[in-house]
Amino acid sequence: MIKFLRRLLGRGPADTPHAQTLRRLEAAKSAALHPTLYAQWGVPDTFDGRFEALLLLVSVEFARLTRDDDSRSADALLSAFMQDVELALQASGVSEAGMRKKMRQVEIASFARVEQISAALRAQSSSTRAILNAMFNGQDSAEPTASSLDSLVRRLYADQRGLDAALSAIEDLS
Repeated sequence: MIKFLRRLLGRGPADTPHAQTLRRLEAAKSAALHPTLYAQWGVPDTFDGRFEALLLLVSVEFARLTRDDDSRSADALLSAFMQDVELALQASGVSEAGMRKKMRQVEIASFARVEQISAALRAQSSSTRAILNAMFNGQDSAEPTASSLDSLVRRLYADQRGLDAALSAIEDLS
């Protein structure tokens, strides 16, 4: 009980697997909300646009962790992301009755996108088309934004620091 209270108050071990997962998710959120993505790159500044940006960053970290044979951490990151999405949907007014159906739809779509991005990264191919389809409904006019996001994804995948390098990578690519 004491260990739990210490962790709750921020005085427990800082490098537990759970703490690492939360740190990764917070790094993804911080990068996904970077104003440059919206003001300069053209990511839609909407709920869906922010969701897609966050999912893209979670996807690249998932792919990195999987590549490094850390599937437990990769799965924990996706689980924490889904819990965060569920909390956001509850806060936006989705009823308890509709939550199960909505979360199932979100999970299926999200896991498919994570796999698309991961497969592109593993194959060292462009994820621009997948980004265009997910974030911009396939509109070719958004290709410069999708291309910038693809550059970011590839850079983060190659960087050993992963999401910890996201903010500086966004600045460098701007």
